[in-house]
Amino acid sequence: MKIKDIMSRDIVTCTPTDLISEIAQSMRALDIGCMPVVEGSRVIGMITDRDIVTRSVAKNGKRHVKDVMSDEVISVGPESTSQEAAEIMAQHRIRRLPVIKNDQLVGFVALADLSVPSETAHEASQALHEISEPRHL
Repeated sequence: MKIKDIMSRDIVTCTPTDLISEIAQSMRALDIGCMPVVEGSRVIGMITDRDIVTRSVAKNGKRHVKDVMSDEVISVGPESTSQEAAEIMAQHRIRRLPVIKNDQLVGFVALADLSVPSETAHEASQALHEISEPRHL
């Protein structure tokens, strides 16, 4: 199954200069765990609820998204398959991916999106298993 067939097209984004407190409130209100960080229409990073806790709250309250966001953007294209997305999620131990086409954010796919269609349930199950495996340092 293609990502374009299961991705969410309603995407909430933020900018590097947004205040962490406002982003946290938006995440809570929308019941989401991460947001793409954009400059113009280009995705330059991701911010997660975990980033806010570990890089802001736990480190004396950094104030702006740019101070706590992850600047490595791991993404898929709309023509990627659910299997490819599941493998990327498992490899990078992440549960959500921005969908990017021609440097433009066109969607968002979450592990939960992969588990809904019966054809992709196995891929989602495998990705969740690999994401949840304890890391041995």
